[in-house]
Amino acid sequence: MKFPVEDYCSKLGWYLVTIPAGSKGPTRFGWQQPEKALSDPLAARQYYEQNPSHNVGLLHGASGTCAVDIDHVEHTKIIFEELGIDFSALMQSAPQIIGRENRGKLIFKAPADLITHKISWPVQDDPRKTEVVFELRAGSVQDVLPPSIHPDTGRPYQWAGRSIFDELPELPPQLLTLWREWDKFRPQLQDICPWKKKAEFQPTRKPRPKGNNTSVIDQFNDAHDMHSLLVQYGYKPTSRGRYLSPNSTSGLAGVKLFEDGRAYSHHASDPFDNAHTFDAFELWMQYEHMGNVSKAVKDAAQMLNVSQDPDHEYDREAIEHGAKVAANIMSKTSSKDPTQSAMPDAMLSVPGVLQDVVNYYTVTAIKPQPQFAVQCALAFGSVAMGRRWVTDQRNFTSLYFLNIGETGSGKEHTKTVLEELLEEAGLEELIGPAGYTSGAGVMSTLTKKPTHVAVVDELGRQLKAASAKGMQHKADALTSIMECFGRQDGTLRQQGYATNTMKSSEAAKLETVVKRPSLTLVGMSTPSEFMQAIGGGDVASGLLNRFLIVKSEIGVQLSQEKRRSSISDRLAAWAKEHAAAHEGDLDAGNANDMPPHPIEVIFTPEAKKLLREYEERLVAAIKKETGTGLEAMYNRSREISMRLSLIIARSMGQDEIGPDAMQWSIDYVDHYAKQTIEMFRLNMAEGPFEATCKAVYARIEKAGLGGLTERDLSRSVSAFANLDRRKRGDVLDVLQTDRGIECRDQNEGARGRPRFAYFAPPLN
Repeated sequence: MKFPVEDYCSKLGWYLVTIPAGSKGPTRFGWQQPEKALSDPLAARQYYEQNPSHNVGLLHGASGTCAVDIDHVEHTKIIFEELGIDFSALMQSAPQIIGRENRGKLIFKAPADLITHKISWPVQDDPRKTEVVFELRAGSVQDVLPPSIHPDTGRPYQWAGRSIFDELPELPPQLLTLWREWDKFRPQLQDICPWKKKAEFQPTRKPRPKGNNTSVIDQFNDAHDMHSLLVQYGYKPTSRGRYLSPNSTSGLAGVKLFEDGRAYSHHASDPFDNAHTFDAFELWMQYEHMGNVSKAVKDAAQMLNVSQDPDHEYDREAIEHGAKVAANIMSKTSSKDPTQSAMPDAMLSVPGVLQDVVNYYTVTAIKPQPQFAVQCALAFGSVAMGRRWVTDQRNFTSLYFLNIGETGSGKEHTKTVLEELLEEAGLEELIGPAGYTSGAGVMSTLTKKPTHVAVVDELGRQLKAASAKGMQHKADALTSIMECFGRQDGTLRQQGYATNTMKSSEAAKLETVVKRPSLTLVGMSTPSEFMQAIGGGDVASGLLNRFLIVKSEIGVQLSQEKRRSSISDRLAAWAKEHAAAHEGDLDAGNANDMPPHPIEVIFTPEAKKLLREYEERLVAAIKKETGTGLEAMYNRSREISMRLSLIIARSMGQDEIGPDAMQWSIDYVDHYAKQTIEMFRLNMAEGPFEATCKAVYARIEKAGLGGLTERDLSRSVSAFANLDRRKRGDVLDVLQTDRGIECRDQNEGARGRPRFAYFAPPLN
């Protein structure tokens, strides 16, 4: 068989990779490197004269080419036509590689920066499986060229359509836009599947006052047809509820109109390309009032002849306000705490739909905590996905979170937000208890609710109680919590007890098991309570390395005006889809001994590479900390980052865990692991006395130039308050001798009684 390899190299300037006979993939090490490809016509001819049965592939990145690989013609046609792409014209516009029936590859010129993407649909007869519809192939990948022999059919690949030796066409602008903005379009491409189960979603909002206080915005939406408004403002309807933005340069119909009258835009040039759906009022407000909410509401009220509802504020305005508040708080934070490293901006928001939880948290908080808002969003994703989603490495989404903040700093808002959002999404079944009193209590709750979230206030105090005499039941609770973390892909069993004195019914209860328990735990504590509760043994035991521990830099805050909000439409739909992703009600898949069949999400090769590099860094860090007692804090960082990446990938609407979701998760876990280790390094003590000394010093240091009296210390450090006068004096003596604190009369030189206060030494 004679290959046109010389022409591929000389006339087209392509880089070729060699492929063994009977295969579609190269085996030579480093074949992706252009320098190892065949680009010289003479060398190519000589190779295939010596290896006439070998196949040949086109290395896209080096050749300046790409391929639209259509694995299913009819399904691809549905997608492209809904996007406003003329499928028939596209198939005639470029050379095609044909290997099997109902498939084909279109070859185009392509920019060098493109990477490969693919879209998969569930198999119609078996939704648990997926099949590739089409791929956009570019970069360090290859495609087999004619006349190579297809390994499955035994027949040669063939060219079809335009001649390959005519000038190769440029990638059409519509496809280039789709390629470059893949992350935004991908959820839309998946939802186009006619048989894909859509989330049954009914918007839920907080109750409003009775009477004539109906929202102006709601009345405007009821009175206006969204289709007519879209057409009025220049949006061109195509098919299946799709519209082309008037500002579009790509030709892709990137606006989707849903049955509930809301729309979503994927157009980068469109004013509504903001990851949120929009309604008729928002559309009208943008084009008639340049986005001015107050003016639009006033004019709408006059137009409809209705009174405005002052108690119902527009969510977008509130969210924007919340974002400004969060940015302002973090910009003014200037902690002197050496355990607090610089906070990357990316960690104050969550990629994808879960950012709506962050927005809701900040909008409704009297005392905003941006870092805790992110923790809250991740916890929401953790419990919503529960037992129903898993990676191809068997990582489920169950995660433990610990928020450390001062009393009065606003950390308690997490519980309120989680409960409100789950209730509004119709998922109150997932709300668990406010803590566990025993191991049996953990087991009992999981038996009733194998998937749930528990928000535990003052976790530090509970940790301290678990180590006290006569508190074995508290210790058992912590043991069960530890066990549950590692049993999400297994079975949790009741702890062993002697049953010879029990009734048969009581003994039977101990035989209860929970298959794939999914506990999301959110703990809260003050710094002093938490550091008093732990010691080196607690770190090494493996309890704390199961937690994502965030210590806020924000102390006691003044209250801000609380604003009303409600769950966003897309967040409610997302939560329902992920909590009840299979046939049947939520309860049907929430039985303790009958877990649902989970949906598997794979790691991409790029994500695996990042994970491997992170693991190598973790090994080096563990070796460095060996002997300090702190090395255990890194032991679960890899596992936690893998669980977190699944949540982030689904938040972004991705069917695979790609490098973006993986990198964000690694950065988040690694940042707080390092911060926690430094916090432990500086604060862990050998015993209660040392712990009290460190807690007192921390309070004095935080007071700065104001200093603290002994009475002040008794009010702010509970361990110091519980000491008798002699031991208090011992603590203060040690801090003066070892840590350099000073005792000075604040009223020196002034009238009145002396006021002796303690001050930390000045910073060098």
